[in-house]
Formats: sequence, C-alpha cells, structure tokens
Amino acid sequence: MPLDDRLNPGSTTTEKQIADLEKKIDDLKAEYILFFNGDTKLPPEKKREDLEKAVRKMVYGGSKTARMDMIIQNLAQRFSLYNNMWLKKLNELECGTPAQQKKKRSQAAAPATGKAESGPREIYLTLNDEETFERFAAAYREFIPESGKSAKERDAIIESIKAKMLTNNLVEARVTFSKQNGKLSIRIKK
Repeated sequence: MPLDDRLNPGSTTTEKQIADLEKKIDDLKAEYILFFNGDTKLPPEKKREDLEKAVRKMVYGGSKTARMDMIIQNLAQRFSLYNNMWLKKLNELECGTPAQQKKKRSQAAAPATGKAESGPREIYLTLNDEETFERFAAAYREFIPESGKSAKERDAIIESIKAKMLTNNLVEARVTFSKQNGKLSIRIKK
C-alpha cells in the first residue's frame, strides 16, 4: 500500500468519485443542450435526479481533508448552477410561455437603428434574466445587420453565448463587441 493511501485512506476513492461526478455533470450538460436545442424530445430528468442525489451524498458524506472538502463544495456549486438553470428553463417550457410571443416582444423591444456602431459596446449578461440575452442579440444585429434576423438565427446566437458562459462557469458576464479590421470581435469577461 502506498504511503499516501495509508496517511489518507479515502483520498484516491474520493478523487475518483469527484472525477466521475465531474464527467457526469459535463455529459448531462451536453444532454440538456441537445434537449433545449430540440435535438432530443425528452429532458434527461432521471439522470439529473440521480446526479443530484450523488452530489448530495458526496457533500454530506464529509471529507478527510480541508482540501477535499473545498473540491467537493466547488463541485456541488458547479452542479447547483447548472441544475438551477435547467430547472428554470424546463419551468419556462412547462408554463407554456409561447416562444413566438417572447420573440415578438423581443423584436419589438430591439432598437432598429440599422447602422453598426464603430466603437466598442459592452453588454451585461446574467443567466437569471432572459432579457439580457435579448439585448445581446440586438447588439449583435447592430454590428452585423445581415445576421440574427430570423428567430432561428437569433436563438442560435443566444444559445452559443449561454453555452460559452456555462463552459466557463459564469452566471454573470460582461460581453464587449467591437469591429476590428472589418471583423466582429466578442470578448467575455467576469
């Protein structure tokens, strides 16, 4: 038996469990992206519930070291962020807020300037407020007027920025638009 295992008998098992849970979170995130994009018909609810139980078990099971406790808490917070977002989106779908009404409201609220700004523009985004993503799509259209006109294009633009935020574990972000040498530059900051 290696010396590390004798000093901390649960370390390897716990690290393997954490790595497995992290992979399951990433897999579940991919499945939800497929569901919300309409590629699959049913949400992976059973997998989400099982993963939620496993994360809770890990959190309440305790750890042998402060370092492992911090890693477990980080994992739990990451799952909680995704879980809350998934449940919110599922609730919106179940409440029957027609997507067409949302799209009509957002298009009416979007500024119709028709010309692209040359200077940089910053937009604040939060996963907790869908309106911030509507402003993001409107700003995107200002810089590239020929894109994002159809609802499908607008949704694709919004979903791509949400996916980038989730990938970087950001609930809130500042996105800066600017045109450099005729190309659109988009930067995401905390």
